[in-house]
Amino acid sequence: MSSRVAAPPRNSPIAGAVRRSMPLLVTALSFAGCVPEAALSGASFCAAPAVPAPFPSDPPPPPGASREERMAALLGVRALLVEGKHDEATKIDLLGRIEEARLTIAGTRAELYCAGESAKQAADYLAHAQDNAVRSLTVASIAAAAGTSIVSVILSTGRTSTWTQNGFAIGGGVVTAGLGVASLDVHLHIRVEHPHNPLADVWFGPKESTLYPPMVWGYLTEPEFSNDQREPIRKRIVERWVRFQGVRKDEPKLVALLFGAGGTYDEETLRMRASMIDQVKAEVDLMNQDIAALAARMREAAGP
Repeated sequence: MSSRVAAPPRNSPIAGAVRRSMPLLVTALSFAGCVPEAALSGASFCAAPAVPAPFPSDPPPPPGASREERMAALLGVRALLVEGKHDEATKIDLLGRIEEARLTIAGTRAELYCAGESAKQAADYLAHAQDNAVRSLTVASIAAAAGTSIVSVILSTGRTSTWTQNGFAIGGGVVTAGLGVASLDVHLHIRVEHPHNPLADVWFGPKESTLYPPMVWGYLTEPEFSNDQREPIRKRIVERWVRFQGVRKDEPKLVALLFGAGGTYDEETLRMRASMIDQVKAEVDLMNQDIAALAARMREAAGP
């Protein structure tokens, strides 16, 4: 004579416990993907005051000109270098131009530093929020497991039916598993707005920049200032972004986020943005080397 184990009825304690545990499970999984309400915004955040260029640049020198001559053209003193004037007034004018150029570089670097730090702070905020969410879900999972064990022991020592004991055990297991799974899938986001985006012109490469001073933009876009003097520094930066940061032109959403006015970021994309800004800042810093070389050549030309 064969025996069969009957399935529990729909209104049994097991089915009731599972049904009661489902809202808790759905709530836990929803919590794992919640988005903080906070947002970083501000049209003037990290934007330098609108001031005219400190001095006009000279037209680019002919092909074959040295880096010093090209830097002198950016500073608007190429005539002084070519003509080799040594009078006191010329020296004072040259020193003034060099000091203005260094201040312009420092201002651009400060703006890039501010933009990079704001991205890092937002990423740190998300990382802290994600850690708190994972910790809360883990504690809740442990508490659910402990509560299920305690209730199961109490029910097993009383006159509770087997169906009721099994129902509470299964329901508690569902909630514990749901909280554990939710803790593995915490992925928070935050909205960051940056209308004044220092990455935009570097990516799109306009002929004239509205974000960088003409002297700095000329340094980034003239091929002669790169190491191999074949492609502009700006293009080399973009190539590094594509290769090492994974930025692709066929991903319009990512391009619009990184090079537009802002949007919804996660921690990884914020740190990517901060790294990209740091690369631009490092290249702008290297302008000081060419200015130092120009100052040394002018000093040699002036003699003792």
